[in-house]
Amino acid sequence: MKKHLTLLVLTLIALVQFFDRALMVVILEPLKQEFSLSDSQLGLLSGFSYAAAFALAGIPLGWLADRSNRRNLLAGLLGVWSLAVAFAGSANSFAALVATRVGIGAMDAGGQPCSVSIISDLYSRERRATAVSILYVGIPLGMLLGFMLGAMVAAEHGWRNAFYVAAAPGLILALLLWLLTDEPVRGGGDGLVEPAAPKLRDTLSFMRGQSALLYLIAASVLVTASSSAMMSWIGSLLVRSHGLSLAEVGMITALCMGGFGAIGTIFFGLLADRLGANDMRAQPRLMALAAGLIALLGSAVALLPTVAGAAIALALFAGCVAGLNGPTYALSQSLVRVNMRATSMAILVVLLNLIGVGLGPTIAGILSDLFATRFGADSVRWAMVCVLSLNLPAVWLFLRCATTIRADLGRAGLAH
Repeated sequence: MKKHLTLLVLTLIALVQFFDRALMVVILEPLKQEFSLSDSQLGLLSGFSYAAAFALAGIPLGWLADRSNRRNLLAGLLGVWSLAVAFAGSANSFAALVATRVGIGAMDAGGQPCSVSIISDLYSRERRATAVSILYVGIPLGMLLGFMLGAMVAAEHGWRNAFYVAAAPGLILALLLWLLTDEPVRGGGDGLVEPAAPKLRDTLSFMRGQSALLYLIAASVLVTASSSAMMSWIGSLLVRSHGLSLAEVGMITALCMGGFGAIGTIFFGLLADRLGANDMRAQPRLMALAAGLIALLGSAVALLPTVAGAAIALALFAGCVAGLNGPTYALSQSLVRVNMRATSMAILVVLLNLIGVGLGPTIAGILSDLFATRFGADSVRWAMVCVLSLNLPAVWLFLRCATTIRADLGRAGLAH
């Protein structure tokens, strides 16, 4: 069916865009050497320049997606994104590299609001978590390919050619999206027809009145902060505490975060839809269980004395972290009206990136410095354990979400 083809194309787009994110991580050292960059400049290049552009563009692009043809908007954003990635391969200065990351971050910001709202209009609430989870399989698979294939291309043919390899599929997928898919009817997945999209302040007002949505967003920010800290510092932890080489770290993280992340994404999506078919309160309760497991398994990654034990715990940890994506985003779409889905998705993604991804790794780094005098090279272990404790209030918030979800689904226009 055409909706499955659309889902496939959107998943491949997510894969390509996260290939670029992983690629940026593995080529930092070659960039440092070629342009004589400091670590602060590398942080600006890989982190702040991208995240700031993403945050500034996210809500305006979500607002636009609720008022325009999302398929055409996404195809255009992807085309410009691909050109920006290609320009990164020809950059001849640090300033030029930063400019390309700003462009890439801004174009990335429209991807998830367009894709998730399109899928929400193609699939009913009963199948939405599974469909959105399939979309988010593109993230771990993109990271796996970025870490492995991207590193191979950069090592054999240079970092510039690695960017060219990352850019080409985006142009092809932009064309396929435009030729092979259609813009769905808004609300079609729920049998609803909604009026024109409301003003931004009206969307924000409605979201503030949805207690279950607020609990869901707050819990997701906390989980994202802790998981982002672990994923940002896992390389340092494995090198410092277990004495692994960078090649060994790359293989372990690629397989655990990519392979097991993909498995967890599909498993949790299917399970959330099965549980939610009888009682939607089961979905946030499943998320609460996953948040608790993330704290437990993440602490095991940090504290277990053997590489094998840490790797097994990391694989299960990655499965739970990735598994939350589909149910979380799908439920957030069900808790708002169909004519505000892209805007609400943009707001959620911006908050997760600004607060979760932005603060989690930073807090972990500060704690590691504070613990260094007492724990030495193992300071990062205990910093991870502290940041992972953010999942404990997240468990409570997910459970609170379950208590109000029925009424809030009704206000969004869906049966509960």
